[in-house]
Parts: sequence; structure tokens; C-alpha cells
Amino acid sequence: MREVVDARRGQRLEYELVRRMRIVRSPPSSRALARAWFDIGTQSVGGGTSTLFMIRRIVVERMGWITLREFTEAWALSQLSPGIHLVALAGLLGRQMAGLRGVIVSVGAMMVPAAVITAVATALLGEIAQHPLTIAALAGIGPVAGGMTIGLALTMAQPVLQRGRYAVLDVAVIAAAFGILLGGLAQTIAVIFAAGAFGAVFLRRERPTSSNAPMS
Repeated sequence: MREVVDARRGQRLEYELVRRMRIVRSPPSSRALARAWFDIGTQSVGGGTSTLFMIRRIVVERMGWITLREFTEAWALSQLSPGIHLVALAGLLGRQMAGLRGVIVSVGAMMVPAAVITAVATALLGEIAQHPLTIAALAGIGPVAGGMTIGLALTMAQPVLQRGRYAVLDVAVIAAAFGILLGGLAQTIAVIFAAGAFGAVFLRRERPTSSNAPMS
């Protein structure tokens, strides 16, 4: 029994230490940011899901500019923005990595080349849209996109499920949101705000995991 108490006490001390620590990172240069987001904008073929995969792979895994948890938090906040969520995500991540300079470079480097490629591809697709091979190819893309979406959802859920006793609440929120949206019972924005209110009430004592979390 004493060992269990000591283990829990040590875990609480570790949580408190992590909560009070701030990870100091050098902001990336404008050139490095532009190159990374240019690669994302030109190589993320397959829609929003593949773009999210590319952003996570480059910004989190390859460059290490932010943590996976910070990426997930920024993605969640971007869902509250009207319009194209990926633009909001690029802006949020850019600000987190390099301030206002990061916002301008990240959004511009991702959107400008992507817009040019999209315009050219749309013009070409209009010429062959009714061709049988084109129709068959588009039919095959659908299941792949669905699989990528499911894989991305599982990946995004991993960093927020590491919450000890609150894991059950996390799983319940994920299941409820999935069921509500799948059944068309509410709009996306309503589900997001409801989940935020739920977290504010039931998870407010959870230790911060983002390096930018305020210290008390």
C-alpha cells in the first residue's frame, strides 16, 4: 500500500514539474519555414487529410518545431475558424513557431503554390472529366480518402488520450462526437463548442501538456 502511495506521489510531482517547465525553442528562419510549407502545399495530393498528414510529418516529426500535442491543439482551434480550416491551421502553427512572421510565411508559402497547381489541375480535369478512365480513377480515390481520414483521426486522438483517469472521459467524448456527426444530429460547430464546455467543466484540473500552457 505504501508503495502505491509513494508511486502516486512521485507521479504527481513529475506532473507538476512538467507543468511548470517551458520548452525553449529557437524560432525557425523564414527560409526554412517557406521551404517546409512550400513542400506541404505542393506535395499534399489527396485533399485535406493528406495535407494534415504532410503538416504533421514535416513540422512535427521531421523538423521538430512543435510537439504532436501542440499540433493537435492547433488543429482543434482551427476548427472554430470559418472558411478553410487548413489556412487557419497554417496560421496558428506559424504564429506558434515564429510569431507574426511565421503566420505570413506559413500561409503564403502553402497557399500560393497550391492555388496555382489547383487552378491548372482543374482546367485539365475539365477536359477529361467524362472519360471512363477518369471516372473509374475518381471512384477508386473515395475509399482511399476514407481510410486516410480514419487513420488521421486515430493519430490525432493519441496525444490527447494520455490522461490517466480522464482517459475514459476522453473516449466517451470521442465516441459521442462521432455518433452525433455520423447521425447528422448537430452541426460541427455545435459539437465543438459542446466538447469545449465539457472539457472546461470536467477536465479543468488536468495538467497542461503544451509547452505554451500558462504557469500558476
